[in-house]
Amino acid sequence: MIEIIPAILTNSSEEFEKILRTVEPYVDRVHLDIMDGEFVSNKTITGYEELMSLETKLKFDVHLMVAKPEEQMHLWYKTGADRFLIHAETDHGHIDLINQIHLNGRKVGLVLNPETQVEKIAELIDDIDFVQFMTVHPGNYGGEFVESVVPKIGDFHGRYPNMPIAVDGSMHPGNIQKVIAMGASIIVLGSHIFAENRDVGEAIEEIRKIAEN
Repeated sequence: MIEIIPAILTNSSEEFEKILRTVEPYVDRVHLDIMDGEFVSNKTITGYEELMSLETKLKFDVHLMVAKPEEQMHLWYKTGADRFLIHAETDHGHIDLINQIHLNGRKVGLVLNPETQVEKIAELIDDIDFVQFMTVHPGNYGGEFVESVVPKIGDFHGRYPNMPIAVDGSMHPGNIQKVIAMGASIIVLGSHIFAENRDVGEAIEEIRKIAEN
């Protein structure tokens, strides 16, 4: 079963809730992109403030594109978010943070930017719940698809066949088929489903059908 998860990237609390309510009827989980203006150039909502006051049945993946994720995790534990994604490139005591997230009853994955080699996280594979490959350079919706990541996904799946693989970045029909063929089981959708004049429900259903085939 392929998991399809819409991504929300915004610096506005009002827009966050508007997008969330738009996708809410069609999915059971949302991917929330959080940026601090340091690890990547853009800055988003804090996310934890919005989730603390939000009423929804949706589950949340929180993608922490922040330089020091360990400094804000205590705030996320006050929310209902149940899966967290930490960038391999931050390199601030990953094992301690991974253990802390697990002790708080959540799951955790490591994220690899396009240039980052799998070997960087090899010693942590047994400690995490999933891996996410970025197929664009992080920081914005609509980045250019980095084709060289596709064989990396296949190689990783060959080495670690039981590890769930998420893929995030320029996920449209042609690219989705490529990464699923390489072993991806979680597809994060952004600009493709939120394009102007596009029906979000129809766009998500289109991707589901592609994934199932």
